[in-house]
Amino acid sequence: MKKLKEILKEIKIDEALPKFKTPLDAYKWIMDKRGEAMDIEMEMMDVSKDIRQLYRKMEQEAEPGGGPIADRYGEELETHEDHHKQLRAEFAAIMAEIDEYDQN
Repeated sequence: MKKLKEILKEIKIDEALPKFKTPLDAYKWIMDKRGEAMDIEMEMMDVSKDIRQLYRKMEQEAEPGGGPIADRYGEELETHEDHHKQLRAEFAAIMAEIDEYDQN
């Protein structure tokens, strides 16, 4: 599994902020970025909820010593957790852009 830092390196973060002709253009850009961040945050919450539900189902249905049902849940959990890590990395990248903008 990739660590968050490795995922962040894979996601291209614009080194230079765009140049804006008017303050309105800058405002629209930053609000779009913040909207993207909120959308990703909502998706992360949905994925987290799915992960919690899978754990509950697995506790009830899966065999204690392992087996095909436990393996199926394990694969599903791994897929969801990988997706959540990717979303966290995307969220961190957007927040880094927002922070860079706010500091300049």
